[in-house]
Amino acid sequence: MTLRYPAAPVRPERNEAGGLVFDDPYQWLEDGGGDGVADWQRAQDELARSHVHAWPHYDRLAARVGELVEQMDARNLVVPVRYGPRWFRGRVPDGRDLMVLEAAGEVTGPWRTVIDLNELSTGGTPLRMSPQPSPDGRLLAYSLDASGRELPELKVIDLDTGEVLLDGVPQQRPGLVAWLPDSTGFFYMANHLAAADHLADAAADQAPGAAARPPLRWRLFFHRLGQPPPTEPEPLDIPHLFAIPRISRDGRWALLQVDHLRPRPHYLARLDEAAGGSGPPSWQWREFITDTEHLYKGVLTGDSYVAVTTAGAPRGRLVRIPLDSPGDPGSWTELVPGGDAVLTGVTLVGDRLVLGELVDTVSRIRVLDLDGKELGEVPLPGPGSVSSVAQGVIALGVMDQVIGCEDAIAFCYTSYTQSPTVYHYALGTGELTRLQGAGHTLPGLVTTRIWATSADGTPVPCTLVHRAGLDRSRPQPTLIHGYGGFNVAELASYLGPVAAFVEAGGVYAHAHVRGGGEFGLQWWEGGRLHAKQNSFDDLYAIAERLIADGITAPDRLAVQGASNGGLLTGVAVTQRPDLWRAVVCGAPKLDLMRVARDPVGAAATLPEYGDPNDPADAPVLMAYSPYHHVRPGTPYPAILLDAGANDPRCPAWHSRKFAARVQAATTSQHPVLLRVWQGAGHGGTSWTTIVEQQTYWLAFVMRELDLVPLPGPVRR
Repeated sequence: MTLRYPAAPVRPERNEAGGLVFDDPYQWLEDGGGDGVADWQRAQDELARSHVHAWPHYDRLAARVGELVEQMDARNLVVPVRYGPRWFRGRVPDGRDLMVLEAAGEVTGPWRTVIDLNELSTGGTPLRMSPQPSPDGRLLAYSLDASGRELPELKVIDLDTGEVLLDGVPQQRPGLVAWLPDSTGFFYMANHLAAADHLADAAADQAPGAAARPPLRWRLFFHRLGQPPPTEPEPLDIPHLFAIPRISRDGRWALLQVDHLRPRPHYLARLDEAAGGSGPPSWQWREFITDTEHLYKGVLTGDSYVAVTTAGAPRGRLVRIPLDSPGDPGSWTELVPGGDAVLTGVTLVGDRLVLGELVDTVSRIRVLDLDGKELGEVPLPGPGSVSSVAQGVIALGVMDQVIGCEDAIAFCYTSYTQSPTVYHYALGTGELTRLQGAGHTLPGLVTTRIWATSADGTPVPCTLVHRAGLDRSRPQPTLIHGYGGFNVAELASYLGPVAAFVEAGGVYAHAHVRGGGEFGLQWWEGGRLHAKQNSFDDLYAIAERLIADGITAPDRLAVQGASNGGLLTGVAVTQRPDLWRAVVCGAPKLDLMRVARDPVGAAATLPEYGDPNDPADAPVLMAYSPYHHVRPGTPYPAILLDAGANDPRCPAWHSRKFAARVQAATTSQHPVLLRVWQGAGHGGTSWTTIVEQQTYWLAFVMRELDLVPLPGPVRR
């Protein structure tokens, strides 16, 4: 079937980045509001929609995906957390599209509604919320974002009276807050624009695409309730997106701790030594940990910082660092030495430490005393993954594994074949209680592990999931999923909608490529910045191993990834178009030479990939930037580019430009489709959109691999 693609005129524009000069034929497609761009995108969207929906089995697949989602009970899966006397949780009620935040006196309920985003939404606008109750459970700070644009408003309300105590702050993009223990105020991070930056930002709003917006300048602010919102930040220069203070229980210390992505100095302040007066509090910040080569992540306890660090152990060790002498490692006390397990995080629960670990990509939780002595291990339902948020459909593993209160932890457990389930574990009694989740399992499926050898000789693992009786002696339809970036450990996660692919006879292959956090610091460093090509080579090695073993063949093989995984698949289709029958690039960045034009995207990705304006990085980025390696006369496989119209991290212009270039270059009859989801950001914003997106890309893959969905689950 030959598709007639909407015409995209070639209008070359000369570019220079990092000392490299190149022409961009479709740069005009970056301007979403430009002349003809919106109409062109709508035409592409309609072509993609009609092509996929014309598949005779689409409705059957949609029905099966709907069944699988309902069995997951994913609408109700947010790990509850206690603040003061109240427990809080979020869920999406049946028949509604957006989240409801609820509170209760007991972890088992009964629950009452605190905020209903469905009621706040006007005209069907999708809303997302990041709630942060005060330590006494009386107040609620929350950021509210519309349509996935990541331009939230920060608000504070009194949960007992409904009084609005704060209705917005002057800064852009305020994020999570860190409350003082007495609930009288909080820190927050936000983008702090200078006057010139405000003018540039306004100009960009008036003429989209005419100039890049000013870079994000993340700063730390403190707001005292009852006072006007702050206009000036704390006196710290933090070139970082995700830093947020941790406050000690007694309120004496504030530690500004960087996240798991970039080694940076930590900063420390004594809050009880603030200068007096009627104005805002003034405390002295000082550099705490100055080591910029290793990662640190931990909790404040007494006058110490108990942290997981990669200093002296690439997979992590647990140390106690005195707050008064952080610069001397000789004063540190090692609580848990480094080993084969990857230490993912530590939580303070009462007078105990809860340590999260990965053992060959499988989660483990151990309970320790404050001196590191093991008191026990939390009994998990089986080999799977644990997180502090409920995971569904190919979710990213997170670094904070559990949520702790004074005497218990709450967490979500899942595996490839068990749906996400929320548990409450009492440390004193050892009682494990299931709070939420259907506990649904996928019968008749098996998981196996294979290893491939990458181009540089590194062994790379891949987990296969398929029907127990599947004939692996002949090539079968196979779907590889990969991510491999940002030190994120993508772990075993319930197949959910992807189970429709496996039930129908497909093989699901979860590739653990370098760049991720599954095997510690070296695994991450081996697939980032100038070593990023290793991520792609790892993927090709896995594909070639599956083909060599006869499990699949190039005409029966698909690859899918989103966000950083979208870049992975975009590179895969341009570097090795011969390996794939179908490729899904979800929310991708595909033009790495102009990625710095978007402030959110630049802040999130330049430290991971490199800066195209840096002469040292530019040749490395150009060597694999997918958009620049589309070759005319190449028989490309079927490609689906799936983007959110409002995505600020991976804007849709990447997908628009790439689609136009590949559609003009390919010599095959395989479709090259562009699907841009209106009202969506980095991933679906509403529940309906999320489910529809999963159905859509699965239908695209199954159609290309000639795999027909079954009307119901496979039975033993």
